[in-house]
Amino acid sequence: MKQRQFTVWTCLVATVLLLAGCLQDKVGGVKMYSEPNVVLYSVSNQTSMFLFYASGPWTATSRVPWLEVTKASGPGGTDTLKVMTTQKNLTGQERRALVELVADGELTTVEVVQRDEYAEFDRDTLKLPAEGGMMEVTFRANTRDSLQLYVTGSLAEFLEDTRKKDTTKATRAEEEFKGTLNFLRVLPNTDTIARSGLFYLAIGIGNERHINLDTLVFHQDALVK
Repeated sequence: MKQRQFTVWTCLVATVLLLAGCLQDKVGGVKMYSEPNVVLYSVSNQTSMFLFYASGPWTATSRVPWLEVTKASGPGGTDTLKVMTTQKNLTGQERRALVELVADGELTTVEVVQRDEYAEFDRDTLKLPAEGGMMEVTFRANTRDSLQLYVTGSLAEFLEDTRKKDTTKATRAEEEFKGTLNFLRVLPNTDTIARSGLFYLAIGIGNERHINLDTLVFHQDALVK
C-alpha cells in the first residue's frame, strides 16, 4: 500500500514538473527591468531609456509625432529601448504616449509623459553692434514662479541690469506669460574680438537644479580699429 502511494505521488510530482516545463517553454515576450513609465519635460531632443529582456527579436513603435523611438529593434536578450522627444509641448496640457514593444508576438507597452511647462524666446539668435544696447528680446511661457534666466561664460560680465529693483517683466495673457528682457543692457565691445554666448530660459527644479527649455545664441561685433 505504501509503495503504491509512493508511486502515485511520484506520478503526480512528475506530471506537475512536466506541466511546469511546458509552461516555461511557452513563456515569451518582454520582461521590463526599468519602470515602464517616465516623465519628460517640454523640450525637444530629451531622451530616455528602458532596460528590458526580450525572449526573441523585438520591435518598438511610437504612434505620436512628438516622440521618436531612436532604437526600434533588436535580436533579443537583455536590451535597451531608447526614445526621444522631437517637439516642445505647447498645448498647455500634459500629454502621454504609449510605446508598443513586441517580442514573440507578445505586446508590452511603456508610457512616456511630457509635461506642459514651456518657455521660448521669440528668436534663435541676437546680434548687436560693437556699441552694444538693450536686448529687446521677448519670450513667452506658461510658468512664471520657477522660470529662470541663465547666461553662460564671461558674457555675464558685459551685461547691465537696468532695473532699480528685482521685478518680473511679464504680463499674463490667458494661460500664458509674455515677457521681455529689455531691462538688460549689453555694454560696448571695445575689443577687436567679437563676443558670443548663450542665454537659457529654464525651469527650476529644487534649489540647485534646472531644466533648459529654450536657448538664445548671442553675438556682438568687435570694434574694428
